[in-house]
Amino acid sequence: MAGGGTTTTIAQGGVPEWLLPNVKKATGAATDLYESGGLSNVEGLTAEQQDAYRRKLQLGQQGGMLDQLAADSYGATSVFKDAAQGTGLYGANALGNTISGMEDTIGDAQSQVMGNMMGQASMGGGLGSARSDAMTAGAISKTAADMGMAELQAKRMGAAQGANSIIGAGSQIGNQLGAGIAATEGVGSALQQQRQNEADAGYQGIQRLFGLYGAPAVGSQQKKISSGGSK
Repeated sequence: MAGGGTTTTIAQGGVPEWLLPNVKKATGAATDLYESGGLSNVEGLTAEQQDAYRRKLQLGQQGGMLDQLAADSYGATSVFKDAAQGTGLYGANALGNTISGMEDTIGDAQSQVMGNMMGQASMGGGLGSARSDAMTAGAISKTAADMGMAELQAKRMGAAQGANSIIGAGSQIGNQLGAGIAATEGVGSALQQQRQNEADAGYQGIQRLFGLYGAPAVGSQQKKISSGGSK
C-alpha cells in the first residue's frame, strides 16, 4: 500500500522570482550611473560662492581695509595702555605739561585771584603782611593746579571716548563689510546644495527602490521540497 508524500515549503533569502527582472533592471541602472560618475558627483562652487570668496580674499589680504581698521583700533588702545602703565596723559609729568600749555589762561586767572586777595587784605588791614602774602601765594598756586587738573581730566576723558568710538566704529564697519559677503555666500551655498541634491536624485531613487525590494511585504524566494511516500 502506497503512502502519501509530503511537501515542505522553505523560505530562502533573496527577492521572489517574479521580481527578479525588476531587480536586474535596477541593478543595470545603478551600474550605468556608477560608470558615468553619477555616484561620485560633487557639485563645484557656484558663481555666488566664488564671488564671495574673492571678496573675502580682497578684504583679508595684507594691507587691505580690514588691516587698516585693525591698525586704527589697535592704535586707539594706546590711551588705555597709558592709564595702565602711568604714561602719556597719565604720566608723572602730565599735570605739569598741561599747566605749562595753559600758561596764558592760568596767568589771567591767577591775576584775577591775586587782585581779589589783595582787595580783601586791604579791606582787612593786612595788605603786605606775611600771612596775607602766604595766603595769596597759596591761592595762586591752587588756581594753577585746579585748572591744570580739570584740563587734564577733560583730555583723558576725551581720549578715552575717542578711542572707544574708533574701536566701536571699526568693529561695526568690519561687520558691515562682511554682511554682504555672507549673504552672497549663503545664496551660493543654497544653490550648490540644490544642485547636489539634483545630481544625487538618480542615486537616491535607486537606493529607495532597492529598499522597497527588501521590504517584508515583497516576500522572499520560496523552495518546495517534496518527499515520496512509502509503499
